[in-house]
Amino acid sequence: MKTKHSPFLSKLLLTMLLASAINIAQAQTSEEVLTKHFDQSLGSENLDINNGTVHVNEFRVLNNKHRYYPSDNFETGNVTYNNQQYFDIPLKYDLYKDILVYKPQNSGIISINLIHDRVTSFRINNRNFILINSLLFPLSPIKTGYYEENVSGKNFTFYIRHHRDKREVLKGASVFNEFDDNYEYFIKRNGAFNKISSKKDLIKLFPEQKRKINDFYSASGKLKKTDELLFYEKLITYLNNAIENNTK
Repeated sequence: MKTKHSPFLSKLLLTMLLASAINIAQAQTSEEVLTKHFDQSLGSENLDINNGTVHVNEFRVLNNKHRYYPSDNFETGNVTYNNQQYFDIPLKYDLYKDILVYKPQNSGIISINLIHDRVTSFRINNRNFILINSLLFPLSPIKTGYYEENVSGKNFTFYIRHHRDKREVLKGASVFNEFDDNYEYFIKRNGAFNKISSKKDLIKLFPEQKRKINDFYSASGKLKKTDELLFYEKLITYLNNAIENNTK
């Protein structure tokens, strides 16, 4: 026997549900709320993101010079994996192998290497990374991998390739490893990627900003030697502001 609800009761229930949804959305976007609710309902062990190989940290390191970003510990982040978004999950980025590592819920010490080409983007430590396929840019000096989208400018985008090189260190009769930062910088303009390795590269790409580029190098040359990453971040932000001011 089917139970019939009066129109008034149906409207009342609908109003209560809508009010509850609005309150939740004030703290989070509706997309995040719906995604998290779906993931919780499905069960973390059944999520597609759990498909991958077990991550193994096979290197003994010295001086805390490990291969992970932002640290050796898992950090809360977001990822788009196989066209599905996952929010507030434990992640760390293996800079040596260019692999995003995920720690499933209640997995103990087990973590998973996410399948590389299924990770289209992720956010960790307030930095956004995207997967760039070099096959789509055959004439550009870029390799397939994850790149940080650092500055989205007026008519260009500045990308940083994060990597760490491994070197062996002997200590007594034992072999250890240390991992050193190795960054590459690219500017995408007019559909093409341009590698930035020197002041000359920037002036060639932005000849109208030659004076400002020279001024920045003169004022911040020491920073480039002590913190190259920060130097380029500040330089490109400064350059973008100059371009935007000229177009107003």
